[in-house]
Amino acid sequence: MKVWLLAMSAVMFSATIQAATDGEHIYKQTCSSCHGRMADRKGLDKAPPLISLSRDEIVDGLTARRDGKIVGRGNKAKAHLTDEDIQKLADHIDRLKTAKPKTALQ
Repeated sequence: MKVWLLAMSAVMFSATIQAATDGEHIYKQTCSSCHGRMADRKGLDKAPPLISLSRDEIVDGLTARRDGKIVGRGNKAKAHLTDEDIQKLADHIDRLKTAKPKTALQ
């Protein structure tokens, strides 16, 4: 029983790590050039910093832009996102809210 619990914990932990890595990768490839590494910049000088939005606002905004319900200059970058990608991005941006920016010495 202990071995089974340990194995299940390892599987769940690795899935969490993978999701975090996926969200970070998607963010770096799709979002960071306009919104900044820490999601603290205004996208194209118009969109609010992503870290100022709730998780639901991020999901709703990305979905609406991807689906063409909100039109803007950043829509092309969102067109390829799946629902799963959007959830991973929202998770990653939520984690950025509590992350400390790294200094040059770190």
